Amino acid sequence: MMRRKIITGIAAFLICAAMILPVSAAIKADRIAIEGKKTVTVGKTIELDSEIYPDKVEVKDSDIIWISSKPSVAKILRKYDDDTQLKGMKEGTTTITVRIKGTEIKATQKVTVKKATNTTSGASTDKTKLTKYKKKAKNIKTEIKKVTLASTFEGRRKQYNGFDSRLDSIGNKLDAMEDKWENKYDRGEIKRTTYRSMEKKIEKIEDYLETVENYLEKKFNYEFDD
Repeated sequence: MMRRKIITGIAAFLICAAMILPVSAAIKADRIAIEGKKTVTVGKTIELDSEIYPDKVEVKDSDIIWISSKPSVAKILRKYDDDTQLKGMKEGTTTITVRIKGTEIKATQKVTVKKATNTTSGASTDKTKLTKYKKKAKNIKTEIKKVTLASTFEGRRKQYNGFDSRLDSIGNKLDAMEDKWENKYDRGEIKRTTYRSMEKKIEKIEDYLETVENYLEKKFNYEFDD
């Protein structure tokens, strides 16, 4: 009889433990943060994400609420979700708040809306530069054609390095210009069509520069191709 009571007691304890443990083991959110850019251009959108801690916490998207302190400056496009899109409406600064419904947990982030920049003059200036870069590359190729190779190894190396350095200088300027326009596009300052147009023009000059570099190596019989 005693043994049966002990077994019954153990079974009752296990049942109670099974009922209590899930409740005590439940993990609640204790913090929320906002991730994303802090600037947006008028007429453009950026994405903001919510990060809830601890990582294992699960919160319904409908319980995550986004608010803009100045919707006339920057408008929230998705009010309930773990992430949202924010559209720049006019120049100014707004405070974005994300909170978890039914709790005091929230996070804020200031976002600045900038005026869309006029990229026409910038594109015009860089197109002029590209024309100059190609002209320089053509002049260098002409010099390579006319050069008389030095009789000594060191002399030829000096000639080669001189031409190679000048071509590298043009290549570096093209790389910098390409990075600049890519950054403009990433920041939402220009449309994709404008970015692709400039990218193609830069690539065209880069392709020509490569033909001059190949001609230089051929002129020196690939002696310094390392």
